[in-house]
Amino acid sequence: MRKYFILTAILAVFTSMLFAQTGPAELPYSFGRKAISQNVDVQTMPVVDVEKLYREDATNVEKSRPLRTSVGFAMDKTFENSGRKDVLEDGSTLWRAKFVSEGAVMTYLVFNHFNLPEEGKLFIYSPDHEQVFGPYTNADLQESGSFETDNIIGDELVVEYYEPSNASFKGEVNIAAVMHTYRDFLHVSSDVKGPHGTADGNCHIDVVCPEGQPWHYPINSVVCISITANTEEGWAGFLCSGAMINNVRMDKTPYVLTADHCIEADNQTHKFYFNYQVSTCGGSTGIYNRVANGGVIVARSNTTNTMQASDFALLRITGNLGVTYRDSIFFAGWDRTGTASVGAGIHHPGGDWKKISFPKSISAPTTGQAANKYFVVSWRTNPNKGVTEQGSSGSPLFNANSRIIGTLTSGSSYCNYPQGTDNYGRMSYHWTNNNNSNNARKLQPWLDPDNTGAMVLDGMLYSGEVITGINGYSQTVPTFDIYPNPTQDGRITIQGEFLPEEAVCNVYNAMGQLVMSRNVFTDATFTMQVGDLDNGIYFVELIGSERTYKSKLVIAR
Repeated sequence: MRKYFILTAILAVFTSMLFAQTGPAELPYSFGRKAISQNVDVQTMPVVDVEKLYREDATNVEKSRPLRTSVGFAMDKTFENSGRKDVLEDGSTLWRAKFVSEGAVMTYLVFNHFNLPEEGKLFIYSPDHEQVFGPYTNADLQESGSFETDNIIGDELVVEYYEPSNASFKGEVNIAAVMHTYRDFLHVSSDVKGPHGTADGNCHIDVVCPEGQPWHYPINSVVCISITANTEEGWAGFLCSGAMINNVRMDKTPYVLTADHCIEADNQTHKFYFNYQVSTCGGSTGIYNRVANGGVIVARSNTTNTMQASDFALLRITGNLGVTYRDSIFFAGWDRTGTASVGAGIHHPGGDWKKISFPKSISAPTTGQAANKYFVVSWRTNPNKGVTEQGSSGSPLFNANSRIIGTLTSGSSYCNYPQGTDNYGRMSYHWTNNNNSNNARKLQPWLDPDNTGAMVLDGMLYSGEVITGINGYSQTVPTFDIYPNPTQDGRITIQGEFLPEEAVCNVYNAMGQLVMSRNVFTDATFTMQVGDLDNGIYFVELIGSERTYKSKLVIAR
């Protein structure tokens, strides 16, 4: 599977984000071919009453339900009954269709049938060609027979399929839904709340703040999960949190632990957002396009009453783990002894940037709840050290040794009610789900497939290095070269031993004030323009997934 995202920008002036392509350059067939008409059939979706959706959401803010972000329009669109089909001179075919859902923050498609020859190329893109994803292949298909595309920012998208005349067979697809994302959980529009995005309140702590430093590795296990399902009320998209989790074989099976109540349908589709966090403490910008597309449910507690079981679900990522974030992944360790020590909760409240919260105490449930199923967490309130909210569902509770001991299922804490408590289903109960004989109802067959009887397991980096406790990480601050330095025209070249990845470039003045912040792609050498800054001494910081680089710059005209 190959995927690309292209955002037209002029790197020298950094007027917008620039994302790297994850593979050799390949574009839709119609691009740049003047002889091909750009008059594509358009299907416009009914108007979405966003205010009504938010009113509905306001009456359903329980953490025992996932956070709704999108609604969808049921489709039954194929190459034969929709779109524009052109038969080209050489006998090849080009099919295109455009979908519009006015006012959407983002749009995407869900397929429930997809069978293309290896020679066929299917893409989705924005009408202005600034955003392109694909080509999608049969490898994108999930085990349920469905898959969802990547997000196109904005309310219009075009889907295009090119099939050469010598293709091994005739491709077939069925578009089951056009999805309209109305909640800006990825912070792609200009009117978001700021550093707290759609989170409720301002008590949440960014994971890159000093409080999160000792928890660097557990932080890198936590993901934001986007779920799309055809529910009883129709197509909808939801958000939960979860964590990559280690297994006794330490074979890097991409398991994600979350909550059972995040499962809206057995044939749902999934996206997993890695390193979705701000780049600076209290900041409002970060990277959000590190996505693995596709997952399957391997085990779940499967109950309609979250208080009758420990409310867990174990997913396995089926999509590719991208090279830009793969090496930063941490497979969290776990502790199924049933005992607790105060550690941290790491989560995506309201689908916001990743946050960290610190418990004041962990206790047994109150009367009427099974004591062996849940931990009850009270949060620090003086000073406030974070809480959880809808969207945090399924997020891990770590003990003092940075091992998962529970997953968030319900609770009453919010920023405006920090004295509320939250319930976390216990790993000890997840393990066999009250001695359930069905492997699809417990964790043990998946996290300890050889039945070793392990009670605790340490976390592991993608490299295979085992990490014990929370103090195994120390931040390195390598430098890099800037030339010319001093610069007279503001155009500089940056050179260093960088990981090839999306990063954030921050420039501070001599007083330590942030005067410029840009998203960049770090390569061995790249250029940028700082001509808008006044003469003086500046400190330049590059923040990547694994390292922070720093250097000094002088502007003298």
